[in-house]
Amino acid sequence: MSSKTLVLVGMKQTLKALEQFDKDAVKGFNKVVNTELLGAKNEARSLVKPQPPLSGWATQPARNPRTRGGAGWPAWDQSIIKAGITSTKVEGKVRKDYTTSAGALKNISAPGVIYEIAGRKGNKAGTFISNLSKKDGPFMPSRLVWHVVDKNGQQIRDNVEKAFNDVKNKLQSNLEKERG
Repeated sequence: MSSKTLVLVGMKQTLKALEQFDKDAVKGFNKVVNTELLGAKNEARSLVKPQPPLSGWATQPARNPRTRGGAGWPAWDQSIIKAGITSTKVEGKVRKDYTTSAGALKNISAPGVIYEIAGRKGNKAGTFISNLSKKDGPFMPSRLVWHVVDKNGQQIRDNVEKAFNDVKNKLQSNLEKERG
């Protein structure tokens, strides 16, 4: 899991102010963010294999998915898992200090989330976790979204930061022109 964070101070306010002067610059920043999110999302989706990672992982949905004891275990379905890997730009509480994100990847399907984070916390000695570890190799337990973030996160952050700095500079020059 990536521990580095890029903090863009005043992003929302900067984009709103710049929109009065240069809508194309705002569109350019949003395009950079959207392009980075799309690339990361597509790469994470490409890591989902058609066959379940473990031979006992069912490929058919349970008859009663709300039960426990294994009968309600989510079925492995590559298309559902891929569809569950999404990008979002919705504002929300990211950290305790109400920092919001410029964009984020989410893994929201039940089998995708289980596969993604199994073994990250808690008992790592269980049969399920040890079998996944044997199967997955070097990038355990961050297997899909977090694998991409760990691998490409710094480059993505650098590209977004550069685009944001360009936006701030354009806003500053427009404010200086207006001031005379």
